[in-house]
Amino acid sequence: MEARPTAAARLLSVLDCFSPRTPVLSLTEIAQSASLPLSTAHRLVGELAGWGALARDDHGGYHLGLKLWELGSLSLARASIREIALPYLGDLFDATGENVHLSVLDGTDVVFLARLAGHRSVGILTTTGSRLPATTTATGRVLLAHAAADTRESALTSPIPAETPHTTTDPETLRAELADIARTGYCVADRQLADDAVAVAAPIRDATSRVTAAVAVVGRRETTSVAHLVPAVVTTATGVARSLGYRRPARRRS
Repeated sequence: MEARPTAAARLLSVLDCFSPRTPVLSLTEIAQSASLPLSTAHRLVGELAGWGALARDDHGGYHLGLKLWELGSLSLARASIREIALPYLGDLFDATGENVHLSVLDGTDVVFLARLAGHRSVGILTTTGSRLPATTTATGRVLLAHAAADTRESALTSPIPAETPHTTTDPETLRAELADIARTGYCVADRQLADDAVAVAAPIRDATSRVTAAVAVVGRRETTSVAHLVPAVVTTATGVARSLGYRRPARRRS
């Protein structure tokens, strides 16, 4: 006999309905997405709204509440990286005028800790706090290139969504690309998330030399010079890493 979901599991199933593509949902949509009776969904949504995890707009739709953002900001390691990185990200944005991202790996997904964008920046679907499969993004590929072997293989053996006709979905091709990223220290992702976008990303190391985050610039393919972006992104990543305590190992004299 299959065990019934716990009360906590049902509450989490309601929160799990929300995503960057579905930021606002009606009560009926929540019940359908969470596979819950409407009466149960109504009770759970009421409890979550009362606590502050959900909020209701003027049209009757529900969205995630500020309480969750407040709790998320208590993730000390990630908050620290974000706060340390923001001045460097600002400089990179000023220098390029393009979308600038700071990302970390969560399982086989990439989560965006920060995004700076201008009015003329290329349109993309990322927002602060959103996540995407790591295989489809420049920062995600950088992080996978330096991740544990089992994490990398899990990502490569999972279905890889084709966001554009140019998205690399072949595991062997991606495996070779990740090896090249680990060797060169940066990633160029051309038309992987949008037909008009190209991204350059580089890894950020912490005081233990572990790659803990990645920074990227996403620009318009027609007007972006990858040759100019690579040193700018790598320099930014190096600056953040130094502020985190990373020091490049001294070369041994022959």
